[in-house]
Amino acid sequence: MTLTISALALMATVITGVVLYQSYRQTERSAIEHALNVARIAQRSISRNMELLSLDLDSLVWRHRHASLQLMPEQQRRDFLLGEKAEATYIAAMGIVGRDGELVVGSPILAEIMPGNYAQRNFFAMHRDDATVRLYVSPPLSIRLERRMHAIVLSRRLTNAEGGFGGVAFMVLYLDYFRHLFESLSLEKHAVMSLYAMDGVAYMRLPYDEAFIGSRLRYTPNIRRIMTLPASAPESLQGSYTAQSQQDGVKRLYAYVRIPNSPWLVFVGQTHAELFREWDRMLYAVLFLAAAFSAACAYLISRLREEFFRRSTLDRQLEEQARTDKLTGLLNRRALDECLQDAWHKSQRNTSARFALLFADVDFFKLYNDTYGHKAGDYALVSVARCITGAVARQCDKPGRYGGEEFVILLDEADAAGALHVAGNIMSALQAMKIPHERSPFGRLSVSIGAACLDRQVHHSIEEVIKAADHALYQAKRMGRNRVQMAQSDPSPVQGGTPVSSASS
Repeated sequence: MTLTISALALMATVITGVVLYQSYRQTERSAIEHALNVARIAQRSISRNMELLSLDLDSLVWRHRHASLQLMPEQQRRDFLLGEKAEATYIAAMGIVGRDGELVVGSPILAEIMPGNYAQRNFFAMHRDDATVRLYVSPPLSIRLERRMHAIVLSRRLTNAEGGFGGVAFMVLYLDYFRHLFESLSLEKHAVMSLYAMDGVAYMRLPYDEAFIGSRLRYTPNIRRIMTLPASAPESLQGSYTAQSQQDGVKRLYAYVRIPNSPWLVFVGQTHAELFREWDRMLYAVLFLAAAFSAACAYLISRLREEFFRRSTLDRQLEEQARTDKLTGLLNRRALDECLQDAWHKSQRNTSARFALLFADVDFFKLYNDTYGHKAGDYALVSVARCITGAVARQCDKPGRYGGEEFVILLDEADAAGALHVAGNIMSALQAMKIPHERSPFGRLSVSIGAACLDRQVHHSIEEVIKAADHALYQAKRMGRNRVQMAQSDPSPVQGGTPVSSASS
């Protein structure tokens, strides 16, 4: 039963662990999918707007090549080239720079935010030096109008009639576009959303931090793996990982999506503690229930062990009672027969093993009962049993009541001298008790004892050993009682502890 309860508890623990793990993984998968969905929304919005802005630049390049452009007055030419796009919400300015780096035409605000020659600016140098670059996105730059703002430059190469470098068409885009886009998306309270270039330069982060823009991402193993993946690798398009934030040290689950035809990656980071808050509550509840269940199992197992111990003790006591003579407390006949058989089998397995038997009988016991009554007779048998128990000191020796007033004592690994010594002690102890017996010639209660030792040449069964001890007892009684008689040996019999005669079986 205890093993069954333990097995059930172990099975419940395993099943609970599996369910908790599956629940954890499901929560993680749902969080990743939600973060990827948010990142995909940002990706599509940015990608679509970048296409529109690219088309605006293409339109600017096309208008710049218009044949009648040079015939137009300056204001009309500016309006024709720039149109209404210069007034769009997130477009700070647009312009065209000639091959010498001088501004050909542009929004009036350019004189304030980007004054001077453009030959040393990175977007100009990129198109001048590399004809393969189509749409170029510059790193974040800081401009000041009424307040300090961050912007990027989107630019396209212009070609002259000979196909060479003819200048650059560009527009200045406020980074607030990305900020407002991110703020419009559904994010949990402590989530972050950021935009990075593939070279690790930061363009935007929510919650907004002005100092963050333009900084470079520290390359952790996860970031290094993402940034170094080839563009053709499927895992470079989107993925997820768990890491501790470099900005605030909070552990988050990050999902990222790459924006096609751009240098950017969108990251959405969800706080690990917030994502698994409900799962943690469930975990604590399960742990509490598991602890309660374990305590209940432990209590039940403890009670079962106590019950098993009680029953085992009771069974042992019943077994002892079944093997014990109720009156004397010695082994009963059945238990004594088992011990005798065990001693015989042991002697057959081990040729060096030996044992001796004492067969004791109370002298004139019927007369004692007739004179003093059966109650006194029972007391006399108990007294004899006490004398036998006191004389048998070793646990390997087995005294028992053979029947009526007869007793058998099995002495393990005993020779004739040992048997006579134990028999003498029994008689001496009974003599010292001085139990009166007026119808006995000795005037007190006495016993006669026959002793026999295992003789392998003579005895071929335990019954023959018992018969030899019984015959020696008969000899002791025939010779006057109150004495010890040794079978198949020649020691002097003992009367009251004094040698009197010898007999042979």
